[in-house]
Amino acid sequence: MLELLRQAFLDPIKLMPRILHWFLRFSILNPICIRLIGSASRRNRDLLIRSFYLGVLAAVLIFGLLAITATGRLSLRELAAGSANVFIILAILQFILICVLTPLFMVSAISKEAEPRTWDVLLTTPMSPTQIVLGNLFGRLFFIVALSVAALPLMVVTQFFGGVPLETILLTQLVAICLAILIASLAIAVSVTRTAGRKAAVGFFVITIVVLATTFGVDQFIRVQVSVGLLNHYTTILTPFNPFLVLETILSPSNYIVPTTSTSPQPLAWMEMNPVQGWCWFTLLTSAILVVWSSMKVRTLGVRQTGQSKFSFLLTPTASHHKAVSGNPIAWRERVTRHRHLGSLFVRWGFLSIALLTCIIMTTLFLTGIVQPAAFRDSMTIIVITEMLIVLFAAITLSASAISKEREDGTLDLLLTTAMTPKMYLHGKVKGLVIHLLPMVLAPCITMVAIGSVVLAAPNIAIVPDALPNDYETVIPLALYGGALTMPFLFLPFVAFCIAIGLMWSLRSKGSIGAIVTTLTLVSIIIFGLGLCVIPLRTTEYARAFFSSLSPISQLFAVMHGATTLPKLLAEGIATSNAWIAACSVLSGFLWTLICWGLLKSMTTSFVMTVRRLAGQR
Repeated sequence: MLELLRQAFLDPIKLMPRILHWFLRFSILNPICIRLIGSASRRNRDLLIRSFYLGVLAAVLIFGLLAITATGRLSLRELAAGSANVFIILAILQFILICVLTPLFMVSAISKEAEPRTWDVLLTTPMSPTQIVLGNLFGRLFFIVALSVAALPLMVVTQFFGGVPLETILLTQLVAICLAILIASLAIAVSVTRTAGRKAAVGFFVITIVVLATTFGVDQFIRVQVSVGLLNHYTTILTPFNPFLVLETILSPSNYIVPTTSTSPQPLAWMEMNPVQGWCWFTLLTSAILVVWSSMKVRTLGVRQTGQSKFSFLLTPTASHHKAVSGNPIAWRERVTRHRHLGSLFVRWGFLSIALLTCIIMTTLFLTGIVQPAAFRDSMTIIVITEMLIVLFAAITLSASAISKEREDGTLDLLLTTAMTPKMYLHGKVKGLVIHLLPMVLAPCITMVAIGSVVLAAPNIAIVPDALPNDYETVIPLALYGGALTMPFLFLPFVAFCIAIGLMWSLRSKGSIGAIVTTLTLVSIIIFGLGLCVIPLRTTEYARAFFSSLSPISQLFAVMHGATTLPKLLAEGIATSNAWIAACSVLSGFLWTLICWGLLKSMTTSFVMTVRRLAGQR
């Protein structure tokens, strides 16, 4: 008996049932899971990401509650309605942050192990492929679930004013956790098919945005009204497959109504009538399938490619493709080396072609009367936002890895032995990356110019059924053509600014993944912070329009939804609104150009010192 107690005290795992010990080895006692949680808990980068997540939610909560009480004495019903609106903003923001942060935590989970050549050692351990995958999954997912749990007290604060049931808060967190599990499983599945974390991050992020935007946009077209003349609609078969649509059923059950019957085949009918349960089961089953598939593919990461593909001649330049160096040599190098890949050409020009085709189809449907003006405006808003997010993420990813990747493979050491100056090097990087991304940047710009041209050419039909507060006479156009036509003057300098930020952190960071995470965090803070600046200025006219034009995302909403975003300015007249928003867009583009120039000048001054400080570090 004493011997049994001694063994239990020294090694309690031996007394566990075999089935429990087997289960724990795949979950919390997984060696990889323990290593990831232990090492990441000591990294400053992960601490900053977690602090940023909670800080953003706390800032939104504080500003929202202050905005509720800023107007003076309110009734209990108005306080409850304002609290409910703040909770809706918090829930949507939480979902957006999960979609952004989960890939950053997850994509490098397995591919990062291949960079320092530790896979050969890892695959020789007694751990099975399933243990390797689940260890990475649970180890990285721990931080996302911890963020959701940490945000729960902030959500509960909204109950102080009433209007937000506890069941709604818990269901929102459940949907968010299921979203994190699905994205984590997808990221693991993507990472086991790649050997570089940067490529996996770009592809995964783009696919996530496209799928969410596509399902949300299609849902807007296939929705069925409850009755003619009302604004409420029934859920569709796409509702349980999009977390934002599921969130809408929870937050707005009177406008997005769950039907009691469905004509869809099973199990789609059950999922349509139970969107929350359907989403949970869909995410769990899909995640299980992805984990099994990843376990089957995980050992392929240990296989090195020893030969070229039989189609490698399509990607390899020949002597006939040689181009002479002209202008800035770094810009020439960025342009030639990136443009010669068939995959790069297909992605960039394919993105532009799809964007133009979508714009032509939607505009044709609108001009022929098939699509109503309000539906056309909402659809084009979703399309342009998706295009902007993809372009910005591509700019951040390429720029944040431009210098750090050259430091990792030793190319930077060779370039520093030449007569290249820091100014020539950095300006060449910016110029080359801007030219490389130009086809993608043109996609949202051309779309917005097309929308502005439609409003100018057909003002009689480009009218939406919006109304200004206490004003039923002003006719609201589909979009403010002044801001739509000047969008390129704002978006291109903003992309250059994002590239400059990415280069700055690529210069200061040891690795590409850390530079991408930091740059993406900073750009998100800037975009979201500029959006918050608009909230206290809702009673002003011109200042609100100016701050809305500083960010391309907020400027898009100001152009497409002027009655909601800029009601005071529209009350001054549509012509005045168009002229002011156009002037603000051009001025904002000039400001971003100055900021970009200042960042490059600062980096040029500290370039040599920073490179020497990180010299030899891999």
